Amino acid sequence: MANNYYDATGVLVLDQVTPVITALFGGLKLDASYPGDGEVYIAQIAEDSGAHWDDVCEDLVALAQSLGLSVPSEGPPTMDDVLAVLSRHFGTDQDEDLQHLIEHHRFEDDSDLDALFLIATRLDDGHGLKEIRFEGCWYCSKPRLFNFGGDGSFISREFSVFGASGQVLDLGNRIRQALLIQNLEAAANLFARETQRLLAGITDETQRRQLQHRLSELLS
Repeated sequence: MANNYYDATGVLVLDQVTPVITALFGGLKLDASYPGDGEVYIAQIAEDSGAHWDDVCEDLVALAQSLGLSVPSEGPPTMDDVLAVLSRHFGTDQDEDLQHLIEHHRFEDDSDLDALFLIATRLDDGHGLKEIRFEGCWYCSKPRLFNFGGDGSFISREFSVFGASGQVLDLGNRIRQALLIQNLEAAANLFARETQRLLAGITDETQRRQLQHRLSELLS
């Protein structure tokens, strides 16, 4: 029997590690001493570590209590409960992106980096989180076909992007098939879709439109 695993490492780019950062990212083997120079190590190692939403919730409740805040709830506090309390404390309870996250995210199983980043930037206790850079790989205990690959995430306020090796294989094959039958329209649509995917990662709508216009000029 073959076993499949996924490991990943990365850094938080910030000013300093604070209680908010520890509560949100402590489950990712957070190491405030490495590599240094404004970067802090995080990792997700198969069968060893991981940031689960239940654990994140417990750590955020403990953080709220350390700040003298009570988290009212009918049963065990949920992420919705504790985020409502902490966002009021940090003056971000009217933030549209955070409220959308609270209303629509299920907060189940493993936590996701983009949600952790958004929460951290709205609960800034001096950490000044600017970026997350995360790179991972999945592998098999036996050399089975296509059971190995990698992915990467770059997350910031200004721009975010995600890519996986499987996407490259799929895109390359689809473009080649279109070129083989001289279907340039299909090939062009694939290039346009990939460009639109990258443009969608730009947070500022005005910058996104300006960059799209500039790209059109460069390609004309």
